[in-house]
Amino acid sequence: MGSTENRYATYTIGQVSEITGISRDRLRYYEEKGLLFPNQNNDNNYRNYTISDIDKVLSIEFYLSMNLSIKEIGSIWSGDSYREISSVLADKEKEITSKIEELNNYLSSINKGKEACDRIARNLDKFSVQSMPAFEVIGEISDYRAYKEYENIHKKKIELGGKPIVDSIKRLLTYSKKGIESNKMIITRNVSKSTVNNTNLMSYKKCLYTIVEDSIDKGDILPDMFHKCYNYAKKNQLNGKGIVIISMMLITVNHGTAKAYLEIFAPIE
Repeated sequence: MGSTENRYATYTIGQVSEITGISRDRLRYYEEKGLLFPNQNNDNNYRNYTISDIDKVLSIEFYLSMNLSIKEIGSIWSGDSYREISSVLADKEKEITSKIEELNNYLSSINKGKEACDRIARNLDKFSVQSMPAFEVIGEISDYRAYKEYENIHKKKIELGGKPIVDSIKRLLTYSKKGIESNKMIITRNVSKSTVNNTNLMSYKKCLYTIVEDSIDKGDILPDMFHKCYNYAKKNQLNGKGIVIISMMLITVNHGTAKAYLEIFAPIE
């Protein structure tokens, strides 16, 4: 790697720090972790580093640039060929790839939350006609507060891809001129490339659409919401198909009370 004329030269910790750009505290830390073994002067307790020690510091810096741990660096050093290095790096690659996937999932959820905030700002308590994104129904429970039935959601954790509960359920209402006829929660997941044609898909190109705010303090908002939707449809000569799908866009806590924003799709002809 270079001239060996100074192979017997020794350097102080300050000199090694200056040569490598590594702080003295960090050099002491590497010593504590068993990666460096500088000679220590018994008279003054000063450490003397050799060129071999400096090479070790450069090796540590090299592997730290790959985010390897002290333990992983020690594992590489304990081997005697490039094969051990390749094995440790392959394991690290898998670890980092998995972490990147996890962070990308977090980023996707954050973007979804931001998009929900934007839609709320544009559509809260306002009616419009929009299409409803397709989704797959994979189960049901009787009600949002039917907590004993949440086990049905947990059993489908893999199918749901680890999504939070509020993203995995929707309220499905059926209605007639008399009012709400039936009311239940359906367990859903997004349509993906793996979705087969014979699955229970729901998709509507034309829906009466709005967003409303809900909380325990407001009581049961469904009757009032239904009448507002019904009156708007009647006024604008829109004929409903007898069903309403309600999704929870956001759930938060305000002044100690949970509050949610609900996205409502009422398919029309």
